Amino acid sequence: MKKVLTIITVYLIFLSQVQSAKAVNDGNEGIQFTHATWKEVIAKAKSENKIIFADCYTTWCGPCKMLSKQVFPQKEVGDYFNANFINVKIDCEKGEGVDLKNKFGVSAFPTMLFIDPSNEKVLHRVVGFRPAEELIKEAKGAPAEAKRAEALAAAYQKNKKDLKTTEDYLSYLVKVSDPKAEEVALHYLKMIPKTDWHKKEYFWLMSRYVKDPFSKEAAYFYKNKEKFIEGNGFQGEYFESGMYYSYAGKLAEVDSKGEFDQKKFDKLITLMESNGYDGIEGIKDYTNRALLINVKDYSTYMDVVEEKFNKGLATNSKYYSESGFNLLNRLKDCQDKTCLERAAKLVDDVVATQMAAEELDMFSLSIAYRDSYDFIKKAGITGERLTVAKAMSDLFDNIVPKHRALLDKTYKEAQKAKDGGRSIPAMKMGGF
Repeated sequence: MKKVLTIITVYLIFLSQVQSAKAVNDGNEGIQFTHATWKEVIAKAKSENKIIFADCYTTWCGPCKMLSKQVFPQKEVGDYFNANFINVKIDCEKGEGVDLKNKFGVSAFPTMLFIDPSNEKVLHRVVGFRPAEELIKEAKGAPAEAKRAEALAAAYQKNKKDLKTTEDYLSYLVKVSDPKAEEVALHYLKMIPKTDWHKKEYFWLMSRYVKDPFSKEAAYFYKNKEKFIEGNGFQGEYFESGMYYSYAGKLAEVDSKGEFDQKKFDKLITLMESNGYDGIEGIKDYTNRALLINVKDYSTYMDVVEEKFNKGLATNSKYYSESGFNLLNRLKDCQDKTCLERAAKLVDDVVATQMAAEELDMFSLSIAYRDSYDFIKKAGITGERLTVAKAMSDLFDNIVPKHRALLDKTYKEAQKAKDGGRSIPAMKMGGF
């Protein structure tokens, strides 16, 4: 009975949220995004002599959805962006968005780019959620940031051996998540004594930019692992596994199983064994799943996923929200209706498990209903099941933070917390 009352309460909240959402969106006062090919966007920006504003997102990204629902629809944001930019949304996992993601070095979501259409050069990039006031501030500062970036790059190219010059340039690249940060970070580490690499002010650079488990930097870590873990706790251990997973994932980026480099993978296994790494089976499992997805063997992939779900849900009613949803997110490009029906069945099992649990977890239900509707729709299932799935998806999808002030407060508090966070001596890592 308590669960029924909870659902009814949620529904009442939903009704009030719908009215609020209509008030935000019906006026159509926010950012007007151009629906066109990239070539057409470039031409339009050139003809109107405007910079391109590109919102690079994924369908599973929470902060991306927050921007779309809470920030982009606001009148003050629309007024500024519509007057000054050609605005476009780029789904980085679909169509030409995949190539654009790689072209512009987008590695985190959301990433918002300000692009010069004459040469497709990124003038400025903003990573992560921003409330309206902050986003407008970033947009107004884009031209100045572009000039600053050019000056820092020129100084670095002229004098790479100078520590302060390198620090200043690296500070900017890290702040905007520029892909060039990796190259400069590795150069910077070479300027620092290896005996200092385990210190927090340097280790976070290693953990973020050293990705090759066979590199000299990685070899030094293996030899001095205890010192790194002592100084950085679980982050020291995570760094090692992160390198292995990243390397294995790259090996799995092939179009057919025959292209998979088994010799390199075996070499990785040997390295992990020699380093006493105890997560080898996890690496094998991850690589197998990644390979199945990349070669589009969705049927076999679902065999693996169903086994994991059966084990996960049997011991943890929150399994889906904690990790299971990631497995089904990999089906974003799947068109096999049988596999999509299997995925929908798994989400039905998630809902049933959650409803039978002693304590109802609203977050788990919300993402389960959201994903259930997506899979049912893609599988071509119609009738009452689709109608109910859509109604429940809409209901939970609208249970979002009620006031923008809460989002703004959360963002500002997070920024304050960063002020005392990671830094390199003689350098403030501004936006990191």
